[in-house]
Amino acid sequence: MVVAGRDAQWWAWAASRVMPATGAQMPPLGDLRTRNEHSGPAGLVVQVGQLTGGLHVNDRPASAPDDSGWLRSAWSHLTGSVMEMRYLTGPGCVEGFLLVRSEGTSGEEAEKRVVDLRAALQVMPGHAQAVPVTDEAETRRVLAPLRPQGGVVEVRKRVTTHRTGRVDADGPWLAAVTPLRYRRVEWGPLWAAMADLPFRTMLSVALSPFAVGPGLRSHLAARVAEFGRLARQGPPPTGVWSAPRSPDGFAVAALPLVTDAVRRYTDRVFLTRVSLAGEEPVPGVLAELAAETMSPREANRGFLGASPTVETLDHADSATACHNLSTLNFAPTSTPGVPSEAIGEVERVLSSITDIDEAAAVFRLPYRSADHGAFWG
Repeated sequence: MVVAGRDAQWWAWAASRVMPATGAQMPPLGDLRTRNEHSGPAGLVVQVGQLTGGLHVNDRPASAPDDSGWLRSAWSHLTGSVMEMRYLTGPGCVEGFLLVRSEGTSGEEAEKRVVDLRAALQVMPGHAQAVPVTDEAETRRVLAPLRPQGGVVEVRKRVTTHRTGRVDADGPWLAAVTPLRYRRVEWGPLWAAMADLPFRTMLSVALSPFAVGPGLRSHLAARVAEFGRLARQGPPPTGVWSAPRSPDGFAVAALPLVTDAVRRYTDRVFLTRVSLAGEEPVPGVLAELAAETMSPREANRGFLGASPTVETLDHADSATACHNLSTLNFAPTSTPGVPSEAIGEVERVLSSITDIDEAAAVFRLPYRSADHGAFWG
């Protein structure tokens, strides 16, 4: 347990070691660690290259346990609190920890809340088990296990922007946020790739409950109306030119996406952060493997089927990112490669929240399968 604060603002952090449940094992999937070999149709193929000698991952249906029910239950316990699933690697092994943070007007209040929260979240699905970390020094180690080198890497929803030529648009830019796709892909290859690295790394997935209010719902409805209008023919460019403007191709392609957001974000969602860091720079192939494992791309769908983006934060954002990791915080960082004027508040919110299915895509409790599990510490 770690407690900090002053006056009437206090925070408390607690940890539980999470590991595959003894005797609980998923059915064999075939040797996913076989180098450069696979057979049969595969919905997803990921090459890890030099990390594991060329690793192919087949996205087989229901190949991993479903944690969405546990996440739905956890949402109700997390009011005013944060939880994070953190994977830490050592030589050839992976450790899993569930971190929680609560706050209060006194140290005693914050401590009681975080203890109660940890106890509530320790009721795990059958494939996982949790043991409280009672040593303060161990909790501090888990909160700050390493000093990131080469920049913290974040896995984010993909934001696609387009400058429209339609004079009847609300602004010069259109933007769409691709949601994460939950496919219950086997995470064993990702954990194995992390364990195979010659230096320590961590994968951090933090969630905090977020209630969608009428303001965001109204903005999303307005966005659907605008994209629907721009997806049709528009008014002539001048009063003397009678030919209507053509539909905006981006609006046509993105209309199903913005329509889906109205259905998806109605009530309970999570503020979400996914971070990778290491004692040496995180290999790009590992970051891409994490993104593809969490939300596999869908071929032939353009940006609608794109995988999440992988962003290595620059020096200006590194202090904020490291503070987020050590405190379980969600302070925003910049979005490289996207024009700042093209991103409005709606896109910022949509890129930082996940519904239950999206959260289940990135937040995975440990489990053991016949193919992987020897690396659990």
